[in-house]
Amino acid sequence: MAFFRSAVSAVCLYTYIVGLRASRILRGVRHDTSIAFYPQSAAPWYNIWIVSQFAPVSITSDIKSADRIFAFEDETRVQSYPELSEFEVARLINHRINDISKRRVADVFKSIFRYDLDIDPATYNGPAVCKSQTNGVHDGVIVECPLAPEEIKTGYAYQKLIDSTFNGRTSEDLRISFVFGKIPVVFHKHKLIEKRFGTEYLSVDVKDAGDVFSSVEIENIIEFCREIGLDFGSIDMMRDKHDGKIYIVDVNKTCMPVLCLSLKEQNRAMRRIADAFADGVGAGRASS
Repeated sequence: MAFFRSAVSAVCLYTYIVGLRASRILRGVRHDTSIAFYPQSAAPWYNIWIVSQFAPVSITSDIKSADRIFAFEDETRVQSYPELSEFEVARLINHRINDISKRRVADVFKSIFRYDLDIDPATYNGPAVCKSQTNGVHDGVIVECPLAPEEIKTGYAYQKLIDSTFNGRTSEDLRISFVFGKIPVVFHKHKLIEKRFGTEYLSVDVKDAGDVFSSVEIENIIEFCREIGLDFGSIDMMRDKHDGKIYIVDVNKTCMPVLCLSLKEQNRAMRRIADAFADGVGAGRASS
């Protein structure tokens, strides 16, 4: 049922975008700002493709003529892009972010927020989460530490279990959209506790950053994104109900939309992201 709802939502959103594009063509609307993706193209199921349809920009395959070049590769770790070194840095987007593994995220998180997410499973006492270093796997499992040496999985991340079960029935996640130093929207997600590591949501509320975070937290989030090299993407975080602190657990530079929203809410959220993107690339505001 969750998959069916997401599929219907995706079809509705895509159909709306096709209609929006057709309307622009019929009205003869042209955009002066162009964007190219390298080394991969951004498919319609990625946020940046959807945002590019709302924003007053056009997509081109020619990186030499494009006004902005988006380094787009749906991998946890990537090599640097020497082919882009000939271009001005001001034209490049997400060209500095080459590692979004759990270990890298935790290291940058600690350097900015000054407290730990990662734990040593051999010495830590209490529940922890074991998960793959690879982004987007959603394979987290709760383990009780300390673990014996033979129980510790090589190549996996061990992190503090963030308890965001504020009402005792659901687990709460916060996904922020980050666009050129701005947080245009925050998705406040609610999941069943037993499915806290999955992608099936009971409900999602669309909020402003100021409704969810303090001014200091917003400053730290922005600094974290700058340090890890994220210009456009999303960050998953949780607030622990015991210590009240926020913890950044994932970074996604090739994020996809939150599909359980209604078309109206999806439209509103994407337009806010598109407005921030258009401002960032100097293309004005998202058009109708």
